[in-house]
Amino acid sequence: MLGSRRWFRVPVEEIGYVRAVLEGYDGLATIECPDANRGEIAWVIGPGLDAEADEVLNRLLLEVRLVEIPEPPDWHMTGR
Repeated sequence: MLGSRRWFRVPVEEIGYVRAVLEGYDGLATIECPDANRGEIAWVIGPGLDAEADEVLNRLLLEVRLVEIPEPPDWHMTGR
């Protein structure tokens, strides 16, 4: 069962950092990034872990310029 999904715009040079931070929280969320050149990512948050993901997001907001966005209409993600 998948958890919730949230989309963000992030500077391209920060995508790897955001991914590394999330991977440090085993099972919290994964990142999908179909085109890194666009600087758009999706967080796929583990079931029941939205509050914890918000805590990590709040810390990342102090370090990188994440902007939450609506789902990009042209994303054709797999695994849904």
